[in-house]
Formats: sequence, C-alpha cells, structure tokens
Amino acid sequence: MKSSALCGKESFTTLFARPDATGLLVLPDRPLLQWINGLLRAESSPGNAGSCDFLNALAEKFGAEGFADQLYRELFDLFIAHGVPADAIAQDSGDENRRFILDNAVDFLTALGGIARNAVRTSARRLSPEAKKLAALLPDSSDPGKIAAEIAAHDRFSRCRTFRFDGENLVEAQVGSAKKISSFYGFAGVRAIIADHLADFRRGLVNVPLLIHSLPGYGKTSMTISYALAEKDDVLVLAGPDALSASWSRLYALLAARPDRRFILFFDDIEPENVDWYMFRTHVGGAYSLPKHILVVLASNYEFPASILSRGRSVTFPVFDELRCTEMVEDFLRDFGLKRPPENLVALLGADYTEAFGQKKFTELSPRTLMRHLLVYAQSREKRQLLADMSTGEVITRPDPTLFYEFNIELMRTLYGDHYIERLREEKLRNLK
Repeated sequence: MKSSALCGKESFTTLFARPDATGLLVLPDRPLLQWINGLLRAESSPGNAGSCDFLNALAEKFGAEGFADQLYRELFDLFIAHGVPADAIAQDSGDENRRFILDNAVDFLTALGGIARNAVRTSARRLSPEAKKLAALLPDSSDPGKIAAEIAAHDRFSRCRTFRFDGENLVEAQVGSAKKISSFYGFAGVRAIIADHLADFRRGLVNVPLLIHSLPGYGKTSMTISYALAEKDDVLVLAGPDALSASWSRLYALLAARPDRRFILFFDDIEPENVDWYMFRTHVGGAYSLPKHILVVLASNYEFPASILSRGRSVTFPVFDELRCTEMVEDFLRDFGLKRPPENLVALLGADYTEAFGQKKFTELSPRTLMRHLLVYAQSREKRQLLADMSTGEVITRPDPTLFYEFNIELMRTLYGDHYIERLREEKLRNLK
C-alpha cells in the first residue's frame, strides 16, 4: 500500500507538473512548487531525509501564513484553469473537472499537513518557530467540503484590487498615485468622458477601448488609476506595451477565465509606432471581441494611428496654457475651502507658478508641476497670507501666455518633430480664413 506521502507526491505531480519539449515532467519555475516537491520527495524516500530542512526553508522564504496563502491561491488558479467557475469551487455540483482537481488537492494537502504535524511531533528541535506554525495552517482532515471552502476563500481578486502583469502571471501590486477623483482639477471635459465611459462599462453597456492622449505631465496615469479604483468591485490590471503583442494571449486567457469580475486593463506610456498591433486588432474589433467584463485603456504621449482610433473612444487633453492653469487654480481653491475664489488671488497664484518656473524650480509647465506648486501653497501659511495681501493691491500679475506657448511649442517639437508644428500652423491658418 502506498504511503500518504507518496500518494501526496503523485497528486501534487498530477496537479502541477506538465511534460516539457523533451517529454519529461517538469514543474513551473516557482520556488513554492519546487520546494514543496523537494519536501514530498524527501518524505517519501527512505529515512525521510531533509523534511525538516525543507519546512524551515519554506517558512523562512514565505512565512507560515504567506506559505499557506500562496499555496491555496495556486490551487484556486488550477480550478479556474480547468474551467471551474470561482463560485462553484465550494459547491458539489457534480462537475467532473471540479472533482478531478479536488480529489488530488485533498490527497496532496492531507499528505502535506501530515508531514508538517509529524515533524512537529518527532523532530521539534529541528524546526524553526515559524515552521512549526505550518502544521496549524494545513488541513488536519481529508474532508473535501472543508478543503474546497478554504481554497474558494483564496480568490486573489477578493483580496487585492490592483495587479501587474509580468508577462506570465498577475502579481499583486500597490499604486502610489491613486487619490480621490475629487482631487483632480481642471480639464472638466476630459474627466467627464473618462467617468462616463467607465460608468457605461460598469453598467454593461460598452467595453470599447478608451484611448487617452496628452503631452507628458497631464495626469493620464494617476487619473486613470483613480477613476478605475473609484468603484470597489473593479479590478485594475497594469500591463506594459509588450503585453499588447507577445504576451497578449496569456493575459487575455487569465482575464477571460474570470467573467465573475470586471477588469480595467491599463496600458500606460504606449509608443504607438513601436507596438505590434496585430493581436490587439484581432481581438478588438477584428475576428474576435473582448468579453464584456474586460475594458482596455491605452494612454500615450503620442497620437494613436487611425486603425486603432477606429476601435475605441478617444479623448485628448487640451494643451496646458494660461487658461487651463487658471481653471486648475480655481478648482484647487474651491476644494481648499473658497467657494468663490477671488479673481485676483487666482491670477496671482498662477503668476507665482510661472515665476517659479522661470526661476528653474520646475523643468516643465504642466498640471503635474502646478499641483506640486499648489501643494506648497496649501502647506505654507506664510505663502497664503502673502498672496492674500498682494491680491488687494493695485497691480495684479497674471500667468504669462507667451511662456506657455513657447514651452508647449518646444515640447511638441521635441516629441513629434518640426513637421508636426508646421501642420499645427497650417491648421490655424485655415481656421482663420
């Protein structure tokens, strides 16, 4: 009769190992699975050599709770990969795929828990304190219902709302640029389009891509992240440009397998000329359609090609000039507590910002640096008092339009080339006729 450890090892291999190109069974190159395999192999070999060492290593690498959490998430993902819906994992519906995964998971987890508890009983002095905790976190019975419920409770999307796609898997992530959507100022039209599009997606009305374009520093990234996370049921996935081509199939499969969730898939800093759009065009407005629970958002400092614009809804930030600067200052002061910001104070605060730029305190004129400047104003009582006193004077300085114009022209020339500037001039001349 096979030992429990040997049965557990066979079930573990059945769950996770797959043949490579040479026909050999191999495990995914993840430390958790590789070390568990070593532990099961050591326990099922004569003399049980090394079991304590593997338990110590697992506890040191992941921590007892971290180990159990990641292990159950690996098993959860297996159910999903075999087409078992997340809400069906803990329900005995007679699904053969569910039974296949669960039977092997029960054998594997029961064996693993038995190894840990046996080590505590027989070799406690060789186990680290953290390794001893493993025994309490692994199943102490082979009750399928109890084990299935534990696995079902480890849905990563119920524990975290922001992920990065690393080319193969979704990795939990924290974003530092998320803030309340009420903390964005100016560009009311752009913000309204983003909010409207996301609201329609959440109501299941539309999921055509949202294409956002502006010069650098206008807040495309932070605005998208904040609006995406404003609804607690949405999951934000951050992906690099490579995922639009080489890794698209893998990313698509991961998200398409979870129709019980809504995903906002955000590609930032896209350089359209350097992207192979074939896979994107195939799945968006091409031979296939994106599932309704997935919304793609693309952000770029460059204009998108017509073949991509035709597949989505486009929004472009107006150029940041003295008028946009004034709008942002007014919104900021309202949020700061002034229901009706005095025109003179708004003008002075904008002029103070452009003066700071002239003094090389900023390298660009953009909403990003304006917000940095306004934060100084908010934190400095002396600064607020000085500008309040100046606003009652006879001479009021205002933001310099020429400064904005010259900076924007030079920035566009650097990004897009002289031909782009010539095109703008021609369009302006045509509008004057």
